[in-house]
Amino acid sequence: MEDRRQKIVEAGLQVLREFGYSAFTQPRIAALTGLRQSHLTYYFPTRADLLEAVARAAVEAQLAALGAALSSGAELSAVLGAMVARHDNTRVLMALAQAADQEPALRTIFRDLTTGIVERVSGRLPAAATDAAGDFIHALGVGLAVIELAIGRPDGAARTQAVLQVAFRHLG
Repeated sequence: MEDRRQKIVEAGLQVLREFGYSAFTQPRIAALTGLRQSHLTYYFPTRADLLEAVARAAVEAQLAALGAALSSGAELSAVLGAMVARHDNTRVLMALAQAADQEPALRTIFRDLTTGIVERVSGRLPAAATDAAGDFIHALGVGLAVIELAIGRPDGAARTQAVLQVAFRHLG
């Protein structure tokens, strides 16, 4: 049963990546998973329930990827630059941000994401950096991700890394 739930959540992520929030419907996700809609609603009775599960999975994946990248010992600007350049992640998070405007339960999940990112990043900032520095780097990363998605430059990761390096120099 957990396998089927996971398949449904992955299909929900795929819909958000490819088509955005407006296309996030139970019939579309049921069709992607090869299930009848009545079977999908057995696992996720409402669209909001499904959206919450998809959001939780996206946030957990994002935090796990950040944690793994940071534990590799790579330079922080390189780690964040690579993550910002992942347009599929940005598309999902933008769709979920749009959904959070209508589904207040998603706001808690976004708080968990923000807190998790800031905690992980703050631990790698220069000792002189304040707590607000983690928030600043997170906000800068989100802004860069949105801009890079909109512009679609092939050197987006390198450009983002360069911007982050400037920010880190100013923080240190």
